[in-house]
Amino acid sequence: MKKLFVIGKTVLLLACIGFISSCSTNNRSFGIYPKDETARKFADDSSVNAVLQFSSWDYTFLTRPQYLEGGFLQMIRRDNVGKVLDQMKVPRGTVAVVVGWTYNGEALDQVVSDWKTILNGCGFQRVVILRAQLVNSLNGSVIIDDSSKHLGALQSPARGG
Repeated sequence: MKKLFVIGKTVLLLACIGFISSCSTNNRSFGIYPKDETARKFADDSSVNAVLQFSSWDYTFLTRPQYLEGGFLQMIRRDNVGKVLDQMKVPRGTVAVVVGWTYNGEALDQVVSDWKTILNGCGFQRVVILRAQLVNSLNGSVIIDDSSKHLGALQSPARGG
């Protein structure tokens, strides 16, 4: 009887170890990290004046500076982004939009295009679209689009900029 109890515990322990080890997978298989290890990563967090957390056009939040009401983050609609930024007196240097992993392909291209149009219209000098990551930091995020790569050509000494 004692032998059967020990064997049962051993089998149970091995089953638990097998289950736990089968659940530990590489996050890359779920698309949490980009497959392209050469993707450009953002490293300029300290220069960002505003951060918009974009989940959808219905769920967008200004997280830097925090747009709060009653201690809670308030959603921003695309048609009042400029008004909110003016109200918060946000400098128009660099803005980052953090986009969730659910957007890819043409849908992502449209989101990028729409945000660039909106934020350039608000007077921002640089618009950076970043892929959301597991940690709450901009540095290390994959750059989806960065308007500053176009500024170099506009401000080159050859053009008198």
